[in-house]
Amino acid sequence: MSNEITMPKLSDTMEEGKILRWLKHPGDKIARGEAIAEVETDKADMVLESFEEGVLDQIKLNEGESAPVGAVIALMKSAGAKESKPQAKSDAKAAATGESKSRAQSDEKPATLDAMENPGAEAAATPDVPKPVAIKPKAAEKKEPARKPISPAAVVTDGSAGDLHVHPAMSANLSAAPTAIAAPPPRPEPPKPAVDDEAGDGHKLRASPLARRAAEEAGIDITHVRGTGPDGRVTKRDVDNFLREQQLFKFRRLVSPREGAPGSREELSAMRKTIAKRMALSKREIPHFYVTVEVAMEDAVRLKDSLEATELFEETVTYNDIIVKACALALGRYPRINASYEDEGIVIHPNVNIGVAVAVEDGLILPVIHGCERLSLLEISRAAHRLVAKSSRGGFTSDELSGATFSISNMGMLGIEHFAAVIVPPQAAILAVSAIKDRPVVRNGQLAVGKTMMMTGSFDHRIVDGVVAGRFLQELKRFLENPSSLLL
Repeated sequence: MSNEITMPKLSDTMEEGKILRWLKHPGDKIARGEAIAEVETDKADMVLESFEEGVLDQIKLNEGESAPVGAVIALMKSAGAKESKPQAKSDAKAAATGESKSRAQSDEKPATLDAMENPGAEAAATPDVPKPVAIKPKAAEKKEPARKPISPAAVVTDGSAGDLHVHPAMSANLSAAPTAIAAPPPRPEPPKPAVDDEAGDGHKLRASPLARRAAEEAGIDITHVRGTGPDGRVTKRDVDNFLREQQLFKFRRLVSPREGAPGSREELSAMRKTIAKRMALSKREIPHFYVTVEVAMEDAVRLKDSLEATELFEETVTYNDIIVKACALALGRYPRINASYEDEGIVIHPNVNIGVAVAVEDGLILPVIHGCERLSLLEISRAAHRLVAKSSRGGFTSDELSGATFSISNMGMLGIEHFAAVIVPPQAAILAVSAIKDRPVVRNGQLAVGKTMMMTGSFDHRIVDGVVAGRFLQELKRFLENPSSLLL
């Protein structure tokens, strides 16, 4: 008897999924944890894997077709089972033995979503019914943990305002095969003090073990990285710079004018449909108000430059890392900003989970750095670099795309001087960060040139009053203008 594989619910807002490509075909053996199909959801294209092992018996949903959550998309049998027989012969055999057709159908009722998520519960209630085969999303590597449903608050955009994230190295593509990044190299041997590889041009490639590990995690070919160390040795910093250049290229391609003839019509993808619903809900339901502050950034620029020059950190600390750390400290002093409006009440969250908006092919996603109130600037930088590596090769987990309590949207890369972002429901606020610019400032009564940055907070007036929002931004400004406090 075949076990039924059903369409799983991969996000809170998902109602149906579309099969993009079957990775297995009838008769193929399937190991536990092996990928069987690529599915388009309302958040991203996900690779699905099986919790059970067996042989794929029948495919019920063809490539390009959609089905609601819980619908049967394929049948799988145990490895030792016989080939499935035509339905007519099965019915004839059932009639000959006195079994009714309805009894035969009841033995193969579709597995529900609850049963898929908790197979033991249905098995205990109905011992004769085979355990449904559950499938889970698979990231770019099989060792990635199973994803949980993605929170609907994990996507944010405002097409009219051009609300795109411009983290210097965090433009993501969730597809399994990134467009601008080379294919992952074979897993190297255990690190050695110094190893020489044969590069494509016949020269020897020297790279530190740390650089090799970083390149492997990011899924890039280290032979494409130009080394700046002794004798052209590739360092971890070289890999970071290479990643940043690649992400910059991808981001500029993403924000360039899209193809399409005037007067044409484009169908919305599942992600774009979700973005449209969530942003319309945000603007319709949340009473936005906006507060802007100008921040002197000379000391922050010097801090970043000195950290890079002294190479105290393995990772290059970015301005976005500095802003995330400053926000974490300011939110700790103004916890009402780190809140949500839920069920006619206000929930103040115990942890500061900051989401950073990232541009993707068809919208935005919101990778989250969890527990920022406990993290040092170095730890925040490391967490951000891990997300950079994920964005290069795809494979975010649902945990990394959900649970944000506060959001940051940064357009500094584009030289934008001022903009306002749309709040991600049910959060209380989002911070829009603009470019650091040389502007005229007054110091001690004298006109001078200073490096300043505009920040605009969008706040939910049901949760936050104007005075509290203003004080929060002043506290954030104070931390950024005194960045040595961020190192404590």
